[in-house]
Amino acid sequence: MYRIAIVEDQPADAKRLQDALEKYARTKTQQFHMEWISSAFAFLDQYSHQYDLIFMDIRMPGIDGMAAAHELREKDHSVVLVFLTSLAQYAVESYEVEATDYILKPITSAALELKLPRILGKCTVNTGEVVIQCDGSQQRMRAQELSYVEICNHHIQYTTSRGVLRSYGTLKEVEQGLPDGFFRINNQTIVNLRSVTRVDSESAMVSGRSFPISRGRRKEFLSALHTAGMGK
Repeated sequence: MYRIAIVEDQPADAKRLQDALEKYARTKTQQFHMEWISSAFAFLDQYSHQYDLIFMDIRMPGIDGMAAAHELREKDHSVVLVFLTSLAQYAVESYEVEATDYILKPITSAALELKLPRILGKCTVNTGEVVIQCDGSQQRMRAQELSYVEICNHHIQYTTSRGVLRSYGTLKEVEQGLPDGFFRINNQTIVNLRSVTRVDSESAMVSGRSFPISRGRRKEFLSALHTAGMGK
C-alpha cells in the first residue's frame, strides 16, 4: 500500500486528483491510502515521515508549495514529491527541492496514468518495514518512521516518530534486522540515511541530533548516503 498526501487548498482540485488516483488503483490493482491536507502549514506541522508520496500544490495561501517543499526537505530528503501547478514555468524551480515530477492542472486521468508508473517506482525504495522487539511484544513500523538507534550497556533505544522505544540486546543484532537505508556510523549508533540533514568532517545531524562518524566508517557512510539520494 502507498500512503499518499495531497496538499491542496482547493477542494475541487483535491477531489479531481483523488478520483484519478482511485481510477488508477482500480485498473492497475494498486492500493492507495490517501489523505487530503488543505494547507501547507498543517501538513508541515504534522509531518513525521508517514507518507510514501506527496502531491503538493505550488500556489497556496499563507505558505506556498515551493516554500513548504524547502521546509519539507530539511526534515526528509527522500520522500517522493510531486508538484501540482497550472503554470509549467515552475517546473525548473521544482528541481531545487528534488521534486520527482510535476503535473499540470487541471489534472486528468490520462496525464496521471502517463506519469504515475515512474513516480511509484521512486516510492518502492521507501516500503521497507522495521520490526522492534519491545517489552515482550513486537512493534511494526515503516522504515522511515525510525530515525536512529543507540546502545548503552546492552540497552537499545529506538528513536521513532511514535516516540522512544527500548529493548535489550546488541547493536549487531539490530543492524542485521534492519532493511536497506540504515547505516552504523559508530560503535553506539545506527542512523536512518533518510533522516540525515547535514554532514560535516566529523559528524552527522540526524533528526536534530549530532552523532560522531567513526573515521574508519566515514568513506563508506558518504557512499551509502549518496546511494540513498541525499544531495542529488
